[in-house]
Amino acid sequence: MSSKVFKDNVFPRHISDIMSLMHMAVFDGTDGEEVWPTYLTLEQKECVALGLALYYQCEHCIEHHTRALRRVGKKLDPDTLSKNMNAIILFLRTDVSRITQTEKQRWMQAWHAFSVKIALQRGDRLTPYLIGLAIGMARDDQFLIEFCGTEVRNFLTEQGVDCRAAIGELESVVIFMKAAASKNRVAHKVEVLFNPA
Repeated sequence: MSSKVFKDNVFPRHISDIMSLMHMAVFDGTDGEEVWPTYLTLEQKECVALGLALYYQCEHCIEHHTRALRRVGKKLDPDTLSKNMNAIILFLRTDVSRITQTEKQRWMQAWHAFSVKIALQRGDRLTPYLIGLAIGMARDDQFLIEFCGTEVRNFLTEQGVDCRAAIGELESVVIFMKAAASKNRVAHKVEVLFNPA
């Protein structure tokens, strides 16, 4: 495996290798031998992964996916990337089931306006909604799944992209990131068991 997903001495090596293989399959569309069709760009998948890393507050994942985005992103200013991604996550942390209907309507209007602003800067109106749908999937938020998912489906359909396959690909990024972020957030805590103070 070319990259280690988990950097610790406790996690079983064979499971770490499987996660590295899953990383290749999810982000590159290959296992090193076979190549599968992909529907989202690598940049879109890395943006989603960074969004989930920020949402989960996994420093290792944030660093990894920020570096990956800088490698694949077209002219990404690090400060603008950080500011926009943090703003997106701050927006998406709102649990609309806990606000009034009027507040929910205003939140939706503000999200649409904000996502257009991000889209104009990046030249990709889909990515903010991909991140929203991914976070909706990650936290099992029916509103975000429907709200962002409808926008994703409509955009992909307009572009002639198989939206079921593309959303399935997005779901694989979510599943990978849930596992990776969960493990990477506790690696140093588990290591303490073997190196007591």
